[in-house]
Amino acid sequence: MLDLAIVGGGPGGLMSAWYLKKKLGDLCRVTIYEASDRVGGKILTRKFDTAPAMYEAGVAEIYDYSMTGPDPLRELIQHFGLQTIPMDAEQVQLDGELLNDVPGMRKKYGPKTAAAIEAFRKKCASMVSPIEYYEGVGSHDNEHPWAWINAEELLDKEVSDPIAKRFLKVMARSDIATETHNTNGLNALKNFVMDVDGYIGLYSIQNGNEQLISCLQSEVDADIRLNHRVLKVGKTEQGRYQLDMMNGKGPDTRDFDLVVMCLPHSWLATMRWDGEQLRKSMVKHVSYFDRPAHYLRISLLFDTPFWGEQIPGAWFMSEAFGGCCVYNEGARHDVGKHGVLNWLVPGSDALAFANLTDDELIDAALKSLPVSFGDARAHLLEGKIHRWLSSVNAIPGGMPVRDVMTNHRPEPKDHPGLVVVGDYLFDSTLNGLLDSSDAATDIILTEMMRLRRAQDQNGTTISDKIDRDYFQNYRGVGPYSEVWSQFTDPAYLTNLIKIVWGRAKGYKLLVAGSASGELVGALRAKGIDAWGVENNKAIHARTPKALQKFNKLGSITDLPFKAGQFDFVFETSLCHVSDKQVVTAVQELNRVVKTGLVFGSVTSDMAPAVIDRYDLLRGVKKLGTWWEWSELFFGNGFDLSMHRRDCTEAVWEATLAAGKGPGHWYADADSLRYSFFDKVDAED
Repeated sequence: MLDLAIVGGGPGGLMSAWYLKKKLGDLCRVTIYEASDRVGGKILTRKFDTAPAMYEAGVAEIYDYSMTGPDPLRELIQHFGLQTIPMDAEQVQLDGELLNDVPGMRKKYGPKTAAAIEAFRKKCASMVSPIEYYEGVGSHDNEHPWAWINAEELLDKEVSDPIAKRFLKVMARSDIATETHNTNGLNALKNFVMDVDGYIGLYSIQNGNEQLISCLQSEVDADIRLNHRVLKVGKTEQGRYQLDMMNGKGPDTRDFDLVVMCLPHSWLATMRWDGEQLRKSMVKHVSYFDRPAHYLRISLLFDTPFWGEQIPGAWFMSEAFGGCCVYNEGARHDVGKHGVLNWLVPGSDALAFANLTDDELIDAALKSLPVSFGDARAHLLEGKIHRWLSSVNAIPGGMPVRDVMTNHRPEPKDHPGLVVVGDYLFDSTLNGLLDSSDAATDIILTEMMRLRRAQDQNGTTISDKIDRDYFQNYRGVGPYSEVWSQFTDPAYLTNLIKIVWGRAKGYKLLVAGSASGELVGALRAKGIDAWGVENNKAIHARTPKALQKFNKLGSITDLPFKAGQFDFVFETSLCHVSDKQVVTAVQELNRVVKTGLVFGSVTSDMAPAVIDRYDLLRGVKKLGTWWEWSELFFGNGFDLSMHRRDCTEAVWEATLAAGKGPGHWYADADSLRYSFFDKVDAED
């Protein structure tokens, strides 16, 4: 069994441990090292000392993407059986008065200001669609016209009305968490459209967001070590990863096969890295994302909600502290007879005001309230301050945006089993942190399967070649010519194409990795104009004479076919192409296909029992998860078919009916989402 360390017991560390249990089961021992005396990081729900009124001291709320597509974080919360409370509001405090969004601005400042706000929001909606917003940070961001100007320049260019400009800054600042000159126009755009219907919802977890931490902790299979601060990461002479730490009693050292660094960017920068190659790579990684943004929380308990009906929503935006959000905690939490207001102060104001005492901060918050509320100080019972400096990123995802593998594995050559996790790699939200945990544990899964196979081969004569013997006893079942249909059922394949693309006949299909042409022949017998390409001379030589015209000898890195010659490609050979050539191979498949591709290669996130049963890693040169492969396809002219027409449920039903479900090939429906790709135009 392999040993894995997770450094950091915040939400990223717990999410990563949860994914590892889901993906690897008991194939590794997981140890979580947390420097503080609690897990959960910046997800922190607290109660006051004076009364048991609840408030969020850390993460303010959770983004809801389920209106557009699958929302993994929402699904995780539902998996735990947690109840959620929707949150919404439209008020903004400008010049000391609470106004109701654009209608309120029109009433106080006139139609010109209101029209300027509406025009800018309409422009924002035209610059990023709800689907593009849902897909989040990606390499296409580098082509966006607003990516290369800062948000201050953007507003100066697009909004001439000064009051409208001030309104827009106030409405977005607590989400951006920095000044407009510190972030780019694209990041600002993604926050501006949050105020436009159809892009996103917001919610909180009933009884506190920290319920998520408790649930994650209850399901992870890990040894959690609190008060263990990891100081240095390096490698032993045996090639394992060595962690040097302080555990409260003194220095300690432990060795691991794999390491997941789940530290906030600011803490990652405090680490020491042993070995020049690792040190240089980690310094480069830290510097690439070194754009700190800040928060400060001022939570005040009052004897009664003295503001009455003046706060109808869950919060209001205020121009105090340069633009902040003031939450009415009673809209989502049990505060009894009391009232609780919770200031989320962002950016430079959070950084500057953090130097004040708690009493000074409480006084500043009270003075910022609208005069219409009356004497707030007369109702004050208690205040709590929580400082979250450098806790998020001013340009999450970095600029220019890089591929996910590069971001999560800073030094792949000599340290492939060391990965990083962080919301700064995506969008500075819990949703982005879950995506990062998923991506990082996919990389770990792939590396785990490599190490596991290497351990299995120690002292044995397991072959790793695709040779004559391989096809004589194909995947340990029997001669290829007799058992091929167990793995590539022609009826199942044609049914999938019919479900995904609505094509039942009259199309031309390429089988990439066609061996001796049996599948090609079976498809042609069903009326499909099927062709094949195979690079193994030994098995290709066994092609029946009647199929020799249609089963070509060649490589998928240099296909012997014209551009756009096929409607579809079914491939099972990409995993046998080296890392250096795999991009060329994907580009070649894109060149010869017109409509879509069915991805059928072996992946590292297939069930370990299935991998072992059929020795599926034999001859595999490019090992990755379905998700890792999708990144390659996205960057080379393909997109998920399910983005355009999600028929995952129907495909899964067909898979179960064909006997290709759990225990045989596909472990779940999600893996099938990443098996069908549409060819897309360059401008899509």
